[in-house]
Amino acid sequence: MEENTPFHPPAEVHIRHLTGVDRQTGTFPPDLFAQIRQALAAGMDQLASQGMTAENVTRIVFTLSRTDGFNACFPLLNDLFARTCPATTLRLVSPFAQAGQLVEIDLVTLPGTDGD
Repeated sequence: MEENTPFHPPAEVHIRHLTGVDRQTGTFPPDLFAQIRQALAAGMDQLASQGMTAENVTRIVFTLSRTDGFNACFPLLNDLFARTCPATTLRLVSPFAQAGQLVEIDLVTLPGTDGD
């Protein structure tokens, strides 16, 4: 009789609630591109602190209060994620509770995924 070995997928790491708040001023830049750039920079810092890079990201979830200006972010996203092309989800919500907030980003990663 063959023994069934259960499949155990690798443990994912979730980095949640990344926002584009300016760390120096505590305020949000007025445009979506700047907020996404800052949120992703914070996410890359958190990944680096865990020994990972953008190449470990398998999914990125953008929660947006509006999509105006999102297309301006494509070159930034391509520069950061082109090699691995993570699955992407866009969620639209009513305005955020924080005044001026336009986006929140969640990253799902697999440690040990190095793109090779």
